[in-house]
Amino acid sequence: MYTSLLGILTAIFWAVADIFIAQSTKSFKPVFAAALVSFLGAILFGIYYMFFIRVPVPTNMHGVVWSGLAGFFISIAGVFFFRALHQGPIGLISALSSTYPAITLLLAILIFDATLTSRQAIGFAMVLAGVISAAGFHVSDGNKTKSGTSGTAMALLAALSWGIGYGLLAEGVKLLGWQAASLVQFGVLAVCCLVLIFFSRRRYDLDWSTMQSAVKNPFILGSAITQQGGATLLNIGLHSDVTGGSIVVALSSCYPVLTTIMAYFFYKEKIPLLALAGGSLAIAGIVVLSI
Repeated sequence: MYTSLLGILTAIFWAVADIFIAQSTKSFKPVFAAALVSFLGAILFGIYYMFFIRVPVPTNMHGVVWSGLAGFFISIAGVFFFRALHQGPIGLISALSSTYPAITLLLAILIFDATLTSRQAIGFAMVLAGVISAAGFHVSDGNKTKSGTSGTAMALLAALSWGIGYGLLAEGVKLLGWQAASLVQFGVLAVCCLVLIFFSRRRYDLDWSTMQSAVKNPFILGSAITQQGGATLLNIGLHSDVTGGSIVVALSSCYPVLTTIMAYFFYKEKIPLLALAGGSLAIAGIVVLSI
């Protein structure tokens, strides 16, 4: 129940982050905004670790390697995801990229010898199917673009990278504990995002005044706080997840369902019937996983 609660809370935090990110990308380039949000979030965790977490710097090399690789793959996933959204079609991109828990599950079972009960497997499948339906298999022809094939490929690469990243992170958390594993993961993530910010600055001709205004932007800051809060909750959930991270990651992937609901109330966006059915199925899957 504790693990399920953390997964649900992660989804809530990430859904709120999506609303902030949607606003921030109206003023800044999406890839730059994504890198800056992740970088600021990693810095916030570093400050929190320094002042409030009394855990020594990790020395288990296997745990350091898994956690570091997780940070790398998760940062790469962000790049793929934002490029996929830029190319479209958006509905299909959201659906495909939200299937990353399936990759985490396969990695946990095939490499790290994790096991699922039959009830957990059913709940996992319900959540995954519900998220896919709610996220956008209702895509209409009007939402498609000429670059849809390329966008689809990027979405699949994002799902693959996220799935690998969270699967590796679950093993890192097992060996180091969530605190030390998070320090390594977010440290590598910060370095990757810093490199991305540097190249984004050159590509988009961003001056220092623009970057300074971005750091002070309330939507950028809100995104960083909520996205990092969700990532930290997920890492804590990985520590208590006996299925190699499969359950908590599956529940965290419900954030597109919550984002759809929030978009309806904030932006009056229409919710398709298939999205409603998918959201209901995902919620039912959460109940199955939690009991």
